[in-house]
Amino acid sequence: MKKYQLSKLSSRKIIKWICLNYGIYILAFFTLGFMGKIKTILIINFVLDVIICFVSLVLNTVLFKRRYETSLVGKVGLLLITLFFIAFTYFAFLMPEAGMPPVLFA
Repeated sequence: MKKYQLSKLSSRKIIKWICLNYGIYILAFFTLGFMGKIKTILIINFVLDVIICFVSLVLNTVLFKRRYETSLVGKVGLLLITLFFIAFTYFAFLMPEAGMPPVLFA
């Protein structure tokens, strides 16, 4: 089996993967969020959101390499969206001062 390398992706494919991760994040957060009474689903949702945020952050750092000729505004914009999703995951699941109880520890 061939090893999949991030360095062989074009900037267009990386951006598509990042946008796909954003769509999965939003879809998973809201669809699994409606089943909020079941603690197992909340934990699965949290783990899925963390994995998606981590993969998006890795793809964003790869996109900042010099060989990708994407505009700096686009790179920074995607990075800020990823950082927003990371902060939102932290506030929604772990931080008790966010206006809602910490979901994972309730």
